[in-house]
Order: sequence, then structure tokens, then C-alpha cells
Amino acid sequence: MVMMNDELIIDLYRIGAIKFGRFKLTSGIESPFYVDLRLAITYPDIYKRLIKSMANLLSSFNIDVIAGIETAGIPWASMLAYELGKGIIYVRKEAKEHGTTRLIEGDLRRGMRVAVIDDVVTTGGSIIRAVRAIRDYGGNVVVAAAFIDREQGGLDAIRREGVNAVALLRITEVINVLAKNGLISDELRNSIINYLVSTRVNTGN
Repeated sequence: MVMMNDELIIDLYRIGAIKFGRFKLTSGIESPFYVDLRLAITYPDIYKRLIKSMANLLSSFNIDVIAGIETAGIPWASMLAYELGKGIIYVRKEAKEHGTTRLIEGDLRRGMRVAVIDDVVTTGGSIIRAVRAIRDYGGNVVVAAAFIDREQGGLDAIRREGVNAVALLRITEVINVLAKNGLISDELRNSIINYLVSTRVNTGN
């Protein structure tokens, strides 16, 4: 029987949300794979399954509000907040130069317990910036979560900020499932494993 995560991974691959080739990441490094979860929000069934799985993952945390990171994290945070019956805020990349000039949109009150959500984590930089901004506004970040961890040191970096860090799927799990089901070759799988080992910031994760 195919496991639920296996089905989800295969569906993500089939819609093109997981790609293989040569890609340049925001950090400037080249990668033999790319995760584009923006595509998944166009497919309601996949979108719902991802949201429900993440809601289950976060169920043990006492959360007051969900925080999305501009822009990719916002649709995920919005649906997750709806699923959990929580409010939502979002963290801008930069403060607005007009209006309220706020870095954080929404009613974040001092002491609120916050879950920070992003689609993918690589180095953890985007989440860490959001965590620090929320703390500056008086929020208490209890957990940071990503749907896919590229396993390049991001979760460990977030934990060093004193925040619980979790991911729904790890990229090694993704490529192992794809190889097991004949969707990628063992050669490609092994080359990606080698790439991850060579680029991982902290192999303790």
C-alpha cells in the first residue's frame, strides 16, 4: 500500500512542483532540484492535503496566531489559519514606505504565541528574519514550520534562535519516494544526496 506522504510526493512531482535540472537559488548557489510549491495552490486536492497534514503536525503546539512570510508563505498561512481556527498576520520583506509603515500586517499583540509558516526552508534566513521581526513587535514565536525542508541547515539555524522548527517533508524523503516509484533514476537520487552532503550547513539535522 502506498503511504499518504508517498502519494502526496508523487502528486507534487506530477504537477511540476518538484523539478530536476540546474537552478540558481536566491542564495546564489546552484541546485540540481527546485521546489515550487506555488504551483500546488492551483490544485485544490493537493492544497487541502498539505494544509491538513501541516495542521496535524502543529496540533501539539499552543498557538494564538499564524504568521505567513511575504509572499510565498501567505497562501499557506491563510489556509492553515482557517483550518486551525486561528487568526493570521504576515511579515513583509521590508516595511512599507507609506501608510502605517509596518513590517507586520495584522493585529499582533504582545505575548501572542505565533507559528511562522513558509513553503520551503533552505538556509532558514527568511524565517529567522520573520522571527526577529515578530519578537520586536512583542510576539512569542513558539514554532516555525515549512512544508518542505531542503536539508541544507535551515532548521538547525532556526533552532539556534531558540525556536522549535519542523517540516512536513524532507527532501531526502521526497527523492527516495520518487526513486522507489521509478520516477527518477537511482543515479539522479545519489547525485542529489551527494549535493546535499556537500552543501549542508549543519549535518546535525
